[in-house]
Amino acid sequence: MIYVVDHVFKDPAIEPAWHEWYAGYLQRLLSVPGIHSAQRFKAIGHSPSRYLAMYSIDSEDVYSSAAYTGIGGGGSQSARFHFAYELWTRNLFAGLDRAPPVAAGKRLLAWDRSEPAEPGALGARATWLRSVGLHMTTPYRAIAILDPAEAEALPRPSGSILYEPFTDYLTSVR
Repeated sequence: MIYVVDHVFKDPAIEPAWHEWYAGYLQRLLSVPGIHSAQRFKAIGHSPSRYLAMYSIDSEDVYSSAAYTGIGGGGSQSARFHFAYELWTRNLFAGLDRAPPVAAGKRLLAWDRSEPAEPGALGARATWLRSVGLHMTTPYRAIAILDPAEAEALPRPSGSILYEPFTDYLTSVR
């Protein structure tokens, strides 16, 4: 199962402090049993800044576990930054057991739909994920990992967002 957090961060003055906080928080999240990986991405060409985080988790039960609530999971730890969130959505998706690692220099293309659709020129590189929990802001999200040249050359689905890795693919510290 994949847990995805989408952020639009509208205050560039405190954005560096948010990133510093988030880097430490990722390590705490990865100490929680049932959370296996985490990676953050920044959208290319978006203002204000847009970010996406993808986590590999065992199940939604992770979020009611003592380990998760014990580290202040669920947004309470980031409360001092909430005023700068223009968008903050949290979705759980089925369709992959683990979030795919996106290497430095690659791109992640993501787009939402009410129904899975043909990926067009993206072919088999597109993977459809079905929303199964939390905010459920979209019924389906597709993702594709691309080389930068491909990402620029291929026609992109309407409403898609192109991201570059903001962090390495991090794995659990247990």
